[in-house]
Amino acid sequence: MKIFFRIMWGLAIVLYVLFFGEVFLRIFSPVPMLPRYVCATDFGIRGNLPNASYWHTTAEYKINIRTNSKGIRSDREIPYEKPAGVKRIVVLGDSFGMGYEVDLPDTFLFHMEQGLLHAGKKVEVVNLSVSGHGNAEELIMLQHEGIKYSPDLILLAWQETDLEDNVRSDLFGIQSGKLVPRSKVYLPAVEVREKLDKYPIYRWLESESNMYCWIRESAAKWTKNVLVALKSKNFNKKKKVESAKTTAQNNYVPDLAFLLVSEIKTESLAMNANLLVLDIPQSHPTLGGISLMPKAISDPQNGFHVVSVLPEFGKYHHERLYWDKSHWHFTPRANGIVGRALARYILDHHLL
Repeated sequence: MKIFFRIMWGLAIVLYVLFFGEVFLRIFSPVPMLPRYVCATDFGIRGNLPNASYWHTTAEYKINIRTNSKGIRSDREIPYEKPAGVKRIVVLGDSFGMGYEVDLPDTFLFHMEQGLLHAGKKVEVVNLSVSGHGNAEELIMLQHEGIKYSPDLILLAWQETDLEDNVRSDLFGIQSGKLVPRSKVYLPAVEVREKLDKYPIYRWLESESNMYCWIRESAAKWTKNVLVALKSKNFNKKKKVESAKTTAQNNYVPDLAFLLVSEIKTESLAMNANLLVLDIPQSHPTLGGISLMPKAISDPQNGFHVVSVLPEFGKYHHERLYWDKSHWHFTPRANGIVGRALARYILDHHLL
């Protein structure tokens, strides 16, 4: 009986802490509620859950995320067969590409599409972005899904988290200066999440509980940092390492990103499609944004079409361009700037 009462007492303490933790967060420090619904694809990486509808809620906004039967954030179905006379833009990206934290008509992809339509271009945007994707998963998504849509232009929404995501996934590596496959599957915690999602109490916690979201985000951040350290071979118990070895390790991450984007370009050209890279800047209080893109990608001599919105962001740095009290995605204002810049670049460089 003593053991039973000890267990019950321990359970009561845990429930007490969780309950008052939830109350405290809701009143004094509300946690942004941005659930991410992903599932396993047939080709070994994460995809968006098809036919989903869920809410992203913070103290500043409440938006609805909806996906079609193929997991694309869209209010309509998009068949694989391309309509006659239509130019298709297939988008690869992460949560920025999906348009997290804004409604669908406020995303930069919607603004880009409208700009092209107003210029007389008959276009259709196919958004294959998935929250959490890096360039490695984007390459695989292009090979398995993007090609089915007969794209005329591939838009890669590059973001600085891609650097770590590429290493963390371990889908590709570098050998003798070349990109080589490493793993065929990267589905972090997807199987566990799919099992838990079968229970209504878990779905409620995922979308409504501040305490759960705080614990999940903290655990995810710690896990990501550990995986990056281990898989990039920078995790070393010795505090002192050889200078040459340190340099090689420091170069590995940007080199891997460059090789992956280069391979995406190769695959795009094989589909008779151009590649356009959007450099999504990191927020900066006085400059509006800064670029963390590897120079090898942004260097014009390497032949990439890269759109930078740094000049425009600099002009409007006094305005709110990022949701700084949430997950630092673009506000509607920033999305409009980015979308118009993309449309101008595509038209000026005749990419369609």
